[in-house]
Amino acid sequence: MFKKIRDKINEATQQGMARGAQDFQQHAEQFRQAAAAQGHDITPQLPTPQLAAQAFRNVAADPDMAAFLALPMPEQLRQQQELQAYGTELRQLYDTGEKATLVISALEPTGRTVAGQAQYTATLDVTRADGMMYQTVRPLIAPQATIQQYAPGTRHEARLDPADPAKVAVFGPID
Repeated sequence: MFKKIRDKINEATQQGMARGAQDFQQHAEQFRQAAAAQGHDITPQLPTPQLAAQAFRNVAADPDMAAFLALPMPEQLRQQQELQAYGTELRQLYDTGEKATLVISALEPTGRTVAGQAQYTATLDVTRADGMMYQTVRPLIAPQATIQQYAPGTRHEARLDPADPAKVAVFGPID
């Protein structure tokens, strides 16, 4: 009797895994097509089913990511686009911005997450390369696992937009 129950559980598990792999491929293709429609080729960036399975095993440790993955696909895509725009701005500032340093003087959670990453309001004490100092407030999006590196009082490399010094991007910590 137990063998029949175990066999039925194993069969149901295998069927569920097969459906999950099929759903994953379908969603990955939808995401690839949506990105292609906007001129982005993300084919090399699509995870394998094995990597996706590992990520899902780790979801229990990250409730923000679990909540993100539970959202409907259009909302997931919208949040991914928002996070990508944030990352594009950071990259642009890193590539073309004026070097600076900063100290995070305050970091407040907004209570909002973007693609499973928490959003914060950071108060930054910026020092430009010429020594001029000023304070600005900027959004900061970071995974919960890395937020401790942005604790108030920490010093960081930064880049700022010379045309709009309030636009500042926070990068690696300085010891």
